[in-house]
Amino acid sequence: MKTQANRLKKLIQANQVLASIESLVDLLPQLLRLAQDVTGAEASSIMLYNKEKNVLNFAWAMNDVLGDKAMKNLKTGFELPMGQGIAGWVAEHQQPLNVVDAQSDDRFSKEADRKTGFTTKCILCTPIIHNDELLGVVQVLNSVDKECFGKEDEELLESFGHLAGVALVRSELMLQRLNQQKFETQLEAAARIQKQFNPRQPKLEGGNIIWGSSLPAQFVGGDLYDFIPNSDGSWYIYVADVSGKGLPAALIMSALWTRIRAEALNEKAPGEMLKAVNSGAFDFMNGEVFATMALLRYFPESGKCEYSMAGHPPPFLVDEGTADPIEKTFGLPVGILEDGDFETGEFCLEKGQSLVIVSDGVDEARDAQGEFFGEERMEETLRQEGVPQAGEKLLKAVADWRGETPPNDDTTVVEIYRA
Repeated sequence: MKTQANRLKKLIQANQVLASIESLVDLLPQLLRLAQDVTGAEASSIMLYNKEKNVLNFAWAMNDVLGDKAMKNLKTGFELPMGQGIAGWVAEHQQPLNVVDAQSDDRFSKEADRKTGFTTKCILCTPIIHNDELLGVVQVLNSVDKECFGKEDEELLESFGHLAGVALVRSELMLQRLNQQKFETQLEAAARIQKQFNPRQPKLEGGNIIWGSSLPAQFVGGDLYDFIPNSDGSWYIYVADVSGKGLPAALIMSALWTRIRAEALNEKAPGEMLKAVNSGAFDFMNGEVFATMALLRYFPESGKCEYSMAGHPPPFLVDEGTADPIEKTFGLPVGILEDGDFETGEFCLEKGQSLVIVSDGVDEARDAQGEFFGEERMEETLRQEGVPQAGEKLLKAVADWRGETPPNDDTTVVEIYRA
């Protein structure tokens, strides 16, 4: 009775110890030490179930007779197919097995004894199961104080197997949580880095404004805008929208930003510049992803605007009470064809007018019922709000429309206002 009480006490202590361990590396040796203490065994081992390969992977072994040095021979990625050996049989049938004479049992594999020099006399093995899902098996070898393991040992190890299952699941959940936290930290860092791609608002004379804002749907996104000064006083101003969202789109976005900046040094007309950008971008897009673009070369003093589009929604010319899209020029999205042609158009931005460029995250923003903000509502908002700050007011209208609904796409708005 005293021995049984001591073992039950150890089982309770095991529960307390396992509840405090979060790392799988720390958990496995503790599992085996507790399993040996609970059952009074000379040695123990644990194998974890690999669901993808449908095998048992050797995880850890402990031996009080030979010591840990001999166990290193087993720690070399050893795999056991389901149904093979004592452990494989227990895993396949998902029920405990008490082998009184291991050497005469046909299911027993002598490979581990051969590698370590240990002589296995008897084995008690039980599955580790949590919520009807097999996680692995734990086995103890050779009873210290008797010839073989008894019924009491079976019950104790089976109870211990349930504790081990909870501990393994908890350890896995903790690992997933840590990985998730690391991933979120990396995303936050990526978001901070991506914000560096957004240009500062330039200071223009006479109340003229060039303004922009980009809000990714996730931590990072594929929308891009930039303001690039030229030697003649003009500015390249563009909005680009890479297909997709999240990290893949953000990586393409950063490469595209670099390509555009490099081509801007040549100060070409927008159509020629887009042709050069497309040729270089095709090398890393390969027709698998693409980006729409609206590119302008704006001359603040005269209001002259040269522009070219690559499959992008046309910008809106906004005046008091009016909001009309400018004439769309021909051009496929960047990255679809290696050698594309892009037309260049021209118009004049009169004093008191704004040009508003958006990505499709504006008109395709959805409310709680899934209804799109839509192009008509976008035009109406621009007509009602007027100029300047038409872009900021449009962004607010979209945010109000969306409400608590998470954004379904990156949202970018750029405004050019001529005072």
